[in-house]
Amino acid sequence: MEKLIKTILLAMIPSILTIFLLIEYFPYTGLGRILSVPITVFLNIVILLISILITRKIKPGVYKNLYWITVILNQIRELIFTRTSNE
Repeated sequence: MEKLIKTILLAMIPSILTIFLLIEYFPYTGLGRILSVPITVFLNIVILLISILITRKIKPGVYKNLYWITVILNQIRELIFTRTSNE
């Protein structure tokens, strides 16, 4: 259980750093930030937990590494290219 918590915390570092940078560079975003930051953190934790459960069933290390690279790149892509509407 302790290893799982350490893995999740280490995997959340890029996401948390990105959130802090967005807050630093865009301080006046209002209520959108109040909703988006907790939802982003929650969804990232869910994605990481699902990824950990899947990688425990995969035996070879090469496939695990490729899977983790794919998950991390997917998270980065979502952080960079997500579009919000100003309605």
